[in-house]
Amino acid sequence: MVSRLVSVLILLVFCGHELASAEKPWWQTASFYQIYPRSFKDSDGDGVGDLNGVTSVLPYLKEIGIAATWLSPFLESPMADFGYDISNFTAVDPLFGTMEDFERMVAKAKELDIKIILDFVPNHSSDECDWFIRSAARDPVYKDYYIWHPGKVVNGERQPPNNWVSVFYGSAWEWHEGRQEYYLHQFDKKQPDFNFRNPVVREAMNNVLRFWLDRGVDGFRIDAIYHAFEIEADENGDYPDEPVSGWSEDPQDYGYVRHIYTVDQWETRT
Repeated sequence: MVSRLVSVLILLVFCGHELASAEKPWWQTASFYQIYPRSFKDSDGDGVGDLNGVTSVLPYLKEIGIAATWLSPFLESPMADFGYDISNFTAVDPLFGTMEDFERMVAKAKELDIKIILDFVPNHSSDECDWFIRSAARDPVYKDYYIWHPGKVVNGERQPPNNWVSVFYGSAWEWHEGRQEYYLHQFDKKQPDFNFRNPVVREAMNNVLRFWLDRGVDGFRIDAIYHAFEIEADENGDYPDEPVSGWSEDPQDYGYVRHIYTVDQWETRT
């Protein structure tokens, strides 16, 4: 009798767990597998992983219980930061295949009921992105797509606008000879930061999301989202220095200042 009662209780607990799981969104219960396409599976023998390689392994991922894959960037890029410097947000880099290869991968994933999650990189583009090239040329549409500043002149020498430091070391400002202004880059100098206070930029990024959703993507992992907004410029268009942290003695080191104006701004959370 006791044994039967225990069995019934175990069955009830199990059924209750299954019911609770069924009520949750798929992403709360799915087993995810991150794929870095470049080194994951090479389908054509050129020494670089590709989308067809990913497609070929999807049945195995299904077999071991994977419900969703998160793919690191495979979009057009000069690869200064291994694909996180995107030059075209709606094109597959030939290094990884073609858009048709991507569509076949998504079709196979849907056949196997595996969700496809993409890395979405909204904070910055490559400096080889057409948007940045046009912004540097002061194209009226793209002029304010990025954070630009003329800098300041000290003792007759032009200097960056303030002491903001790049995650990758050194000033977060880079002089652009063509535009004759500095642009902000919180990461590599080949990764200029978008101006997310510009509604046109926000809509452009929304359009990127729509583009991939229309092609069957199930969701996105958002890269470096805490860097999306910086403090708003003052009435003169200037940005304040960040306070020294006391954690480093090297002004070029990211830890030298407390990043109270360049990360985790209230607009990012809203």
